[in-house]
Amino acid sequence: MNNPKTLLSIFHLLLLSFHSNLSAQERPPNIVYILIDDLGWKDLGCYGSEFYETPNIDKLRDQGMKFTAAYSASPVCSPSRASILTGKNPANIGFTGHITAIGKHRYPEEGRIIPPDDYMHVSLEEKMIPEILLQSGYTSASIGKWHVGEEEKFFPTHQGFAINIAGYEHGSPPTYWGPFESEKSWNPVIKNLDNREEGQYLTNRLTDEAINFIDENKEGPFFLYLSHYAVHTPLEAPDSLIKKYELKLEGQMEQKNAIYAAMIENMDWNVGRLLKSLDSLGLEGNTIVILGSDNGGEGRVTNNVPLREGKGYIYEGGIRVPLVIKWPGKVKPNSSSDVPVITDDMLPTIVEMAGLSNENQDIDGVSLLPLLTGEGGWGRDRLCWYYPHYSPQAKMPGYAIRMGDYKLVEYYDPPSVELFDLAKDIGETNDLSGVDVQKVEEMKASFKEWLMDFNPILHTENPNYNPNNRSN
Repeated sequence: MNNPKTLLSIFHLLLLSFHSNLSAQERPPNIVYILIDDLGWKDLGCYGSEFYETPNIDKLRDQGMKFTAAYSASPVCSPSRASILTGKNPANIGFTGHITAIGKHRYPEEGRIIPPDDYMHVSLEEKMIPEILLQSGYTSASIGKWHVGEEEKFFPTHQGFAINIAGYEHGSPPTYWGPFESEKSWNPVIKNLDNREEGQYLTNRLTDEAINFIDENKEGPFFLYLSHYAVHTPLEAPDSLIKKYELKLEGQMEQKNAIYAAMIENMDWNVGRLLKSLDSLGLEGNTIVILGSDNGGEGRVTNNVPLREGKGYIYEGGIRVPLVIKWPGKVKPNSSSDVPVITDDMLPTIVEMAGLSNENQDIDGVSLLPLLTGEGGWGRDRLCWYYPHYSPQAKMPGYAIRMGDYKLVEYYDPPSVELFDLAKDIGETNDLSGVDVQKVEEMKASFKEWLMDFNPILHTENPNYNPNNRSN
């Protein structure tokens, strides 16, 4: 009986019994977090796309608040997902690079720096969202992509989730078609997914699992972390949708990949299914729905214009992401916020939504409740990104800092500094670093101050570096 986990389980059961006797309006709100993998900032109709069709997400946006300057904490998936779940910046938890299939982070032999020897998991000592929500009797499920732990001991059920479906170390499925197996030696099958039937489409299957979880836990409160593998590669979608977008591609210049477009429409259809299930169960009025992405769109499959570049880059195309939050009775429908926010902010926001306090939480994020409700003050002086890695897309390690409308980007390899005024130049085309040297130095100093507060695991100089040996 003295076992802390046993005592916590008993406490959880008592809370569930208490909540079952409350009306839906009196219970803490259910929380559904839908995370779309690699979804670009402009890949939704409500964010300006005239090519991709997302009527269900557009409707969700009409019912809630759209953030136009939401950012991921990293231009790649694992670190930004860790920031969502812990409320801490990747630089603070030693998890700045994504988990790779071959182990530790790669770097070119001729590279100028060696990336940090950081972790490929979130320490079990860190408190994740479900561990905190347990105080209010929430039952939590992680359905879909995990990718924030390279071993089973760092999977969801060891981090506060009661349920883990299809979550494991890899960031992409071997295939989107059941039984979700392939001949890839490094990723032969999706783990933690039973009854893998031939011909199932993964996004549909994960939504089925999410709907079942909601139905089984409708007495609430519940926290559903539905982390779709879509729209990440491999690019695979139902044939009928692919054919639709192959025809739609003709004569237009906005987008370039019919399969990716088909994956987006299917994903949107599944979001609609989930929302309908909440409504049919009478849960819509007491359920918060959050929809976002883990990083910018992959530039090889989607056009992120007007943003520069895409996934893997610390330009806007790699880190600015869509974010929509619906909270019936609290958030004004069809509202917008232009305030810069980041994935670090999701844990403190969710914790306060559940009626709990962030006062004792050791976190970096800031609750978005003042922005969502229009009540109370809110503000921060900067957003920072430490990404000292050679991403598969950019291969340009560096950092970025945003202060007000100004954004500084400094690369370690090859060395360069750029300064942009995002209010006038969202596409980051006009480098002001040679014009406003004082602003450059101010922002450099501010970033260094921010980073060193964490006692971070830092990159190092490559002792074998020789600029004459560079291949490019």
